[in-house]
Amino acid sequence: MFNFSVKPIAKEDNGAGGSLLLSFYAKNRVIDGMADGFIVKIVS
Repeated sequence: MFNFSVKPIAKEDNGAGGSLLLSFYAKNRVIDGMADGFIVKIVS
């Protein structure tokens, strides 16, 4: 069973949202998927 709802939006609004999301990803260096992973070693 599915538990979600959908509502169509204008393509201009969808494009604007995509542009904002892309900007967020670029500024915050969000990686895409497990292939882009890395290990951080913290020492004290």
